[in-house]
Amino acid sequence: MAKDNIIDRLLDEDDCGNVTLYAEDGSEVEMAQIALIAAGGAPYALLAPVELLEKGQTDCLLAFAVREDGVFEVTDDDLLSEIFEEYDRLYGEGR
Repeated sequence: MAKDNIIDRLLDEDDCGNVTLYAEDGSEVEMAQIALIAAGGAPYALLAPVELLEKGQTDCLLAFAVREDGVFEVTDDDLLSEIFEEYDRLYGEGR
């Protein structure tokens, strides 16, 4: 059975397929799932726009808080540092 709920897909460690997010203007952005990170006891998805990856841009990771009520981009610098430090610890610094 296919999962349509983005929250379920992001939290499923076996689902590494692309997901679609919607910008505030309603446009769709296809995102590649890079990693699921726990920071401060909460889950965060690291995603990258597929369009940029296809163009060879590798420094385009974005962090999103995965909550029951939605998926929200992380903009707090301290929290971003914590998330990416955990990513580096788990996967190395070759991002």
